[in-house]
Parts: sequence; C-alpha cells; structure tokens
Amino acid sequence: METKFLMVILGSMFINYFLRAVPVICHTGKKPGSFLKSFLEYIPFAAIGALLFPDVLYSTDTMWISLAGLIFAGTLILLKKNMLLVVSGTIFLVYLLNMIKP
Repeated sequence: METKFLMVILGSMFINYFLRAVPVICHTGKKPGSFLKSFLEYIPFAAIGALLFPDVLYSTDTMWISLAGLIFAGTLILLKKNMLLVVSGTIFLVYLLNMIKP
C-alpha cells in the first residue's frame, strides 16, 4: 500500500512539473496577449474560491456561524485589510461564536 501511495505522489509531481515546464520551454521570447494574460492571472483565484466555498459553509456545526465568518472575512477583504488580520480575525470570530452558541 505504501509503494502504491508513493507512486501516486511521484506521478502527480512529475505531471505537475511537466505541465508547468512545457509552456516555459516552448514559448520563450513570446508574450501572451493582454486578454490571455489577464485570464490566466484570475483562474487560480476562481478555482480556489470554487473549491473552498462549500467547505467554508460546512466547517462548523451550525451554518450561521460559518456565514458570519464568511461575511466578516469578505467585509475585511473589501476594506483592503491585511491578510493576516483577515485570517486571524475571522478565526477568532468563529471561535467566539462557537463558544457562545446556544
């Protein structure tokens, strides 16, 4: 079982490296267009958001605490606060709400 698990990890590592190395090797000296460049800049944020959003809602026993944390974090982000403040403040708020929940 350990050998199979190690092979999956190594295979994933090589595939990931290959997919990142090929464009660098093939497109040296070429600059992508402005649309493609902006599209590729926002894809990671959209993918992480789509993957994390459901887990955020079900991260606590009650969904209203999760929603309160999500709204609090979103508000701090829109106010352009420091990311450390956003993360630590949201964790602290959710912790407090879990302590006082009925």
